[in-house]
Amino acid sequence: MKKVFSILALLVCLTTISNAQSTGPRFDTTRAGDNTGRVLTYRWYTMTDATGADSLSITPRAWLTTLPIALVDSFTLKQPSIVSSYAGDNIKIIATGASGTKIKFYGSYWKTTGTATLSTNGRAVIDLVFDGAYWVEANRTVQ
Repeated sequence: MKKVFSILALLVCLTTISNAQSTGPRFDTTRAGDNTGRVLTYRWYTMTDATGADSLSITPRAWLTTLPIALVDSFTLKQPSIVSSYAGDNIKIIATGASGTKIKFYGSYWKTTGTATLSTNGRAVIDLVFDGAYWVEANRTVQ
């Protein structure tokens, strides 16, 4: 019985550690700290949507992660990993595609207004900010 409780306690600890994220920013906020932006990093993910391969999960590891997506049909961004995310981090999604194609968000770490459907110009830009617990939609422009 003790082994069962020990294993259960270990699993709870591992689950807690695997979901660790930082509620503070990437830069120093102390009085003499470096807040000049030299520590901020940028990352460019290149994603390709193929017919039938319609979902992807990302792990943002930079202050600004840009995701350009050329949509073939609807595309789903699955639950993001927040292990390497800091409060104030940003994701910028730049989507192009035919009118009627969609970007969907799946998972509890996304706090968005829902599915984005591209219009006649076939462009969408979605900005998200990490608040320490969730990726919250800050801006959406769909054309």
